[in-house]
Amino acid sequence: MRSYKIIVNKGLNMLDLDTVFFKTKLIVSEVDGILTSGHIYVDELGNIPFKMFNTKDFEAINLLKKYFKIIFLSSDNKINYNFFRRLNIPFFYNNKNKKSELIQILNKYQVTPEEIIYIGSTYSDVLCMQMIPLSFCPEMSVYEVMNLASMVISICGGDGVFIEIYNLLKKEINKRISG
Repeated sequence: MRSYKIIVNKGLNMLDLDTVFFKTKLIVSEVDGILTSGHIYVDELGNIPFKMFNTKDFEAINLLKKYFKIIFLSSDNKINYNFFRRLNIPFFYNNKNKKSELIQILNKYQVTPEEIIYIGSTYSDVLCMQMIPLSFCPEMSVYEVMNLASMVISICGGDGVFIEIYNLLKKEINKRISG
């Protein structure tokens, strides 16, 4: 397992995380910069023909889906929507205000901010991370996100962020299994 850098401004330690994970019902994550490196590939016509995902993340997502509801929120609709629809993973899109979309998710799934883990990496995630008490980000996130995150995971987006989230939640998953 990798090492984790815990941001002290939220005062969390690994024991606190066990308590917080117990409450967790929903994991909401950005796509680009988490499941991808955040790089885009542009053809000569200016189209974005594809994105590159780490398939190991989807193994972890499928394991996590057994114990937590997982939702992806993005400001990029075209490629992400079709991809997540094929995987039967809820996907929400709002190119202007992710926070308003997150509020709709809270209402739809009848959860409180304390029952959510938010995973973000860039400026469009800041308002959501201010709203959700427990948030993670990969190490190459923008400064504002790293400063807000409860925990900075020592891995880059596209290199297995959800594998590390699964490893962090494994103790809670084992508790839920044993019942």
